[in-house]
Amino acid sequence: MTLLARQFRVLRASWATWVLAGFALFFAVLAPVTATFMPEILGSLAGGEIPIDVSALPDPTAADAWVQWSSNLNQIIIILVAIVAASTISADIARGSAVPILARPVSRTWYWGSAFLAVTVAVTLITVVSTALMTGVTALLLDVSPTALRTPALATAAWLLFACSLIAVTLLASSLGAPTLGAAAAGVGWFALTALAGLWTASHAWSPTGLLTLEPTWGAAAVTALVTAGMVAAGLAAFRRREI
Repeated sequence: MTLLARQFRVLRASWATWVLAGFALFFAVLAPVTATFMPEILGSLAGGEIPIDVSALPDPTAADAWVQWSSNLNQIIIILVAIVAASTISADIARGSAVPILARPVSRTWYWGSAFLAVTVAVTLITVVSTALMTGVTALLLDVSPTALRTPALATAAWLLFACSLIAVTLLASSLGAPTLGAAAAGVGWFALTALAGLWTASHAWSPTGLLTLEPTWGAAAVTALVTAGMVAAGLAAFRRREI
């Protein structure tokens, strides 16, 4: 437990964690505001020079806010998650902090596992709080029925599962010797590969690509969980063999 607490302290002291939290909270407010005032924004941007009939646009709904929030998660927040994950093991090794820790009666398995667990908990906490804030602001600006809350709740949960796979890939890269920037790039590369595969819509049902949509499937969740478990196992095995 002491090692896990230490990992949380490292994350709390990292600029990457605060940038992630700041951007998540900012976009949580921006998403419903943008969705609500999109007709006015388009009208202002047009400036009378572009023939846009703002009155013909449909009234904004809560679903528009969900789409905005999902887009922010997939385009910006997920990249910051990779940076946060890379600030643990790779950064520890670069600073020389890992050697004295592992010189104690601490297993490499628990060291790696505590890093994965700490990042996962931190990302989950930030995402849940931000999603709750986004939902609250949406309810203030637009009509939100209780049943409509199921969409952002499931989509965010699915996104968090995908984020776990990205964290595992990033820490696997750290275990293989990648520096902090390289480990973050591996996580971003995993996301980019998944997003590219998502262009083939048939893949949404049985691959991690389905978790980056507003309608995730159980098949996509199951496959992603298996992929994450495989990445965790590979990361643990690689870190146990690595020379530090």
